[in-house]
Amino acid sequence: MSDDRRVKGVKRLMPTKGRSVSLSQKIKKKIIEYILKENLQPDDILPSEAVLVDMFGVSRYTVREALALLEQDKILYKIHGKGTFVNKVPIQVESGLEKLESITDIIESFGYKPGTVWADIKESLPTRDMIQKMKLKPKEKVITFTRIRTADGKIAAYCVDTIKRSNIVGDIPKNIDKESMFEYFEENFGIVPEYAIADIIPVLPTEEMKKHMDIKESQLFLLLHQVHYDKEGHPQIYSMDYFNPDIFKFKVNRLRHY
Repeated sequence: MSDDRRVKGVKRLMPTKGRSVSLSQKIKKKIIEYILKENLQPDDILPSEAVLVDMFGVSRYTVREALALLEQDKILYKIHGKGTFVNKVPIQVESGLEKLESITDIIESFGYKPGTVWADIKESLPTRDMIQKMKLKPKEKVITFTRIRTADGKIAAYCVDTIKRSNIVGDIPKNIDKESMFEYFEENFGIVPEYAIADIIPVLPTEEMKKHMDIKESQLFLLLHQVHYDKEGHPQIYSMDYFNPDIFKFKVNRLRHY
């Protein structure tokens, strides 16, 4: 598939002070959390820079950097002499990891429009990890489906799903019009995952991700490295889902056992 179908990522300022980059990004996220917590709507005014400085305990320079980043993301806008206002409410999706559901369902449940940009569908030999976790023979081929998932047009996740080549009779599909791969796998190949075992790892983008998306090398993603199993306990789908933490927030309910 063509590599020129790129989704534009968030454009950022390039502050001169290296140390301030991470701090301004943190304050940017704090301001987003404030907007959501206070249920601010488009055209609502944000507290003044002086109030934000006191609120977050950082310098005015850092607050200004964070506000500039949010202006670049079109989340805020300024009116000279009046203040900073909300342009649009940030997209935030919060999901519990206990429930196995498709990314499409999660995005839709929060009222956002899911989208898909296909990066690649290819046949290949499995990696050593795939062989072990999917119980494959060393030369047993696999099919890998790579997509960019969006929520209201913003990058939400980079998804890489792999199944056994033997699941597909005939040629490899060239186009898939389904938003949900769970639905596609079930309807076309009878693959119905009942549960998954996942490793959760913060990572930087891979070379493939940078090739298909306009993102910074320093952009962090939350990788859910999963193997999905059917009700008999047979491995069916090997997934590498890279979630954008600016969009997705995951929570885990933990109970104390006595």
